[in-house]
Amino acid sequence: MATCREIEKMVMPYINHQLDETQLEQFLKHVKNCPACREELEIYYTVSVGLWQLDSGNGVYDIAGSLEESMENAWLTVRTARLRKVICYAANTLNVASVLIMLFMQIRIWIQG
Repeated sequence: MATCREIEKMVMPYINHQLDETQLEQFLKHVKNCPACREELEIYYTVSVGLWQLDSGNGVYDIAGSLEESMENAWLTVRTARLRKVICYAANTLNVASVLIMLFMQIRIWIQG
């Protein structure tokens, strides 16, 4: 599990969508269970999104809701990455099994022939 100091270093990369799936999952799990880090995230997110909205001239007035939506999307990204890994593992397992079956069938043909 990551420490609060490590998570604090991940806040801006999280806001800027720069964390990989592993880091993102670690970050989200910690922020979910650590009120201090959650508060830190809320502060940075509010400032970053607020400044971006001022620069762009448009935006969402519900910044807290925007943070929740961002975190839900991040969890979806983590779950999708996990599902993709499981599917790749299953496909690779089936490929290896297919090759082994073909090899055994070919050996059987050689032995009988």
